[in-house]
Amino acid sequence: MKCNSSKCAREIPEDAVFCPYCGRKQLRPKRKTKSRGNGLGTVYKKGDKWIAVKTVGWIVDPLPPDAPEDALPHKRRQTVQRSFSTRKDALAALPFMTAADRHPRAGTATQRKGTAITLQELYDQWEPTHQKSQSTMNCYRAGFRLFAPLWSVKLEDLDIDDLQDCLDDSDAGKRTRQNAKAVLGLVYKYGIPRDAVPKDRNLAQFLRITDPGESSKKPGLSLAELDLVRAAADGGDPVARIVLCHCYLGFRPSALLQLTAADYDPERRCFVGGIKTEAGKGRTVTVSPKIQAHVDALRDVSGGGYIFGRSGAALNLSDYRALFYELLDRLGIQNPVDEQGRHRLTPHSCRHTFATLLKRAKGADADKLALIGHTSTAMLREYQDVPVDDLRAITDQL
Repeated sequence: MKCNSSKCAREIPEDAVFCPYCGRKQLRPKRKTKSRGNGLGTVYKKGDKWIAVKTVGWIVDPLPPDAPEDALPHKRRQTVQRSFSTRKDALAALPFMTAADRHPRAGTATQRKGTAITLQELYDQWEPTHQKSQSTMNCYRAGFRLFAPLWSVKLEDLDIDDLQDCLDDSDAGKRTRQNAKAVLGLVYKYGIPRDAVPKDRNLAQFLRITDPGESSKKPGLSLAELDLVRAAADGGDPVARIVLCHCYLGFRPSALLQLTAADYDPERRCFVGGIKTEAGKGRTVTVSPKIQAHVDALRDVSGGGYIFGRSGAALNLSDYRALFYELLDRLGIQNPVDEQGRHRLTPHSCRHTFATLLKRAKGADADKLALIGHTSTAMLREYQDVPVDDLRAITDQL
C-alpha cells in the first residue's frame, strides 16, 4: 500500500503503522456503520432545521457518436430534499419521499383546483348535459358502475392502471365494459374545456377491452416477490409493511387507504370496511397471523387515524402508487410497462395476490367470496352472512 500522506505517497508494508520514510501514522479511522441502506436517504442538520435527502433516480447523458468504445456515460443523480423542525420528523418522512416530490404534477399551478374534483362529482355534472335515450343512459350508468371503487378518488390522483384494473376486476360482459370505456371518455371530454381535466389527460382512450375468454388481468406478486416484500417489512420498512398487509387483506387500493383505527376490531382481529358499493360495503376481513404484528405496528403509529397512511394522515392513491413502484424498484422486482404506460404490477396486484393465496387455502367458496368482496352483486347477496370464525379459518392458513 501507499503512505496516506499526499506528499510522500511511497510504497510501504501493508501492516505498517507508521511510514518508514516520513513517519506519518497510517491507521485509518473505522467508518461509522450506516444506519440505512443505499437508496433509503439520509438526514443532516442545517442551522435550526433538519434536512432529509433521498436519491430518487439517475439521468444518464448519452455518449457522443465519436466516443471511445470503453467510454462510460455520465450519470447525474436526482434527489428529493425536504426540511423539518426535528430529526424524528425527517427520519419518518424518508420512506415516503418519491420522485413525485421533486417535480409537481404537470399543470399543478393552474389545474390543481379543477382536478381536485372526484370522478363521481364530474360524472354527476356531465350526466344531465348528455341528452340520449333512456336505454342508452341506463347502459352508461351500468358501465360507469364498474369504476365504483374510484368514484371518491380525485381526478388528479387517477392513473390508467387504476382504471384498467377496474375493468379487469369486473365480471361484467364485454358490452358493459365497452359502455364503461365510452362513458368515461365522454366524462373526460366534458371535463377538459372546464379545466377539470388537462387536455392530454383523457385516459379512457387507453383502456383495453378484451374478448370473452381472453384475460387481461394483471398477475399478482409471485411467492418469491412476496418474500422480498416480507423481508423488507420485517426489517421495519413502513411502505413494505403497507404492501405486505395489502397482499393479505385483499382490499381494493382506494378502500385500503380509507381504513382507520375505527374500522379495526382488535378483539376479533378483523377489519370491517371496503368501498361503499354493493360488492364491498361493510365487508369483514380477518387478519392473517403472518401480518398481525405489522397491522399492530401500523395501528400504533396511526394514533387513531388512517392505519395505512403517513403516521395517521391519509395517503392518496397517486402517492401510494408512487411508493409501491419505488419499493419494487428498491427490492429489484421487475415491473416493466407497456406502450400505453401500464405496469406489469400495480397496487391492485396486491388484490390478485390475495386471491392467489386464497386458492391455496382450504375453505368454502362462499367464505372466500365474502373475504375478497366479489364484484357480482348476485353472488354477494347469496353469500353476505358469513361468520367471522369461518373467515378466520381461511386467513389463518395464508
